[in-house]
Amino acid sequence: MKRREFIALVGGAVLIWPLAGSAQSPDARVRVWVDRILRMQAEAIAEKVDHFIEEVEGNVGWATGFLPAGSGLEQRRLDFLRLLRQVPAITEVSYLDGDGREQIKTSRLAMDTLASGGDLSKEPKFVEAKAKRRYLSPVYFRKESEPYLTLAIAGTGRSAGVTVAEVNLKVIQDMVAATKVGDHGVAFVVDTQGRVIAHSDTGMLLRDFSNLDLVQAARRTGSIPAVQAVRDVNGRQVLATYAIVASPTLSVFVELPVEEATK
Repeated sequence: MKRREFIALVGGAVLIWPLAGSAQSPDARVRVWVDRILRMQAEAIAEKVDHFIEEVEGNVGWATGFLPAGSGLEQRRLDFLRLLRQVPAITEVSYLDGDGREQIKTSRLAMDTLASGGDLSKEPKFVEAKAKRRYLSPVYFRKESEPYLTLAIAGTGRSAGVTVAEVNLKVIQDMVAATKVGDHGVAFVVDTQGRVIAHSDTGMLLRDFSNLDLVQAARRTGSIPAVQAVRDVNGRQVLATYAIVASPTLSVFVELPVEEATK
């Protein structure tokens, strides 16, 4: 009897489950195995994204604190240079004083500036960070292909300022690329608008998946479903599920062609 296997990567571990052979029909136990692995893969990617954001936030929080206007700017700039060395995903970090005026900007992409005094007091990254202590922007794209978000953290006290970091999300693509879903399955991540920010097939980046039934369900309910048989972006029938990254709000999807699961 021909032996078939479903091979998947979950959290860096290789899982191999036997599938039905050619002489028998897939039974309920096989479907349970496949469903469980797909769920585990989606949840593993979501947990990794959560951990990545938490680590970035922790490092930005370390560099956040009270900075009296006109003093300590050079020392804070050195702190920011250290932050850029420690967290490669951060491409730019700035400090806004308690009035929302930019005092420092340190960047991998441009010249550093001190005491520019630019007024950013009406920007969400200042207003919301001061109100809630933390702000995460929607995903945006640089160079029309690189996904980023803005993370802002306010210091303690009414007169404290806000540290703002621009964070490159390329690491999410690396997480997805490292996920093996059977032989022909895929994993992908979409933002709140249904835009693809990471995909097993990099040719799908920036595609609009908002019309897919499962993407709409994730945006509408946010609850974690059982694995479902749905149509993918190419019209193929797939087994699919998803997991939610709470902050920033992203949805992680894993799909396996039905024909692969039932051969």
